[in-house]
Amino acid sequence: MSSVGLKDGRVLHVPGAPFILDATSVIIAPAAEDLAAIVPLIRDDQLLLFAKRLVDGARKRRFSERHREVNRAKLELARMCIERALAEGQKAPADEHG
Repeated sequence: MSSVGLKDGRVLHVPGAPFILDATSVIIAPAAEDLAAIVPLIRDDQLLLFAKRLVDGARKRRFSERHREVNRAKLELARMCIERALAEGQKAPADEHG
C-alpha cells in the first residue's frame, strides 16, 4: 500500500482499505477518473516521492495476478503525478520573472 499526504491534511492510501476483491480474489483497481481526481489533491512536495512509492509497490508485486490491475493503476497515477510535477516545475520560473 502506498500513502501520501493531501493538501487538506488527510492521508490517502492506494489501493485503499478494505481492498475490494472480485469473485476470484483479484484486487479491483480504482477507476481512471478517480485517479485523475486524486492528483490535484496531493501536496506539491509529495508528488515525486509518492510516484516513487507507487512504482516501487508495483515493481514488488509485478508477478502477482491479483495485483495486475492495481499495478497498472499505480503506474498510471505515478505518471500523472510526474506530469504534474514537470508542469509545475516548468511554469515556476516564468512566475518568478513575469
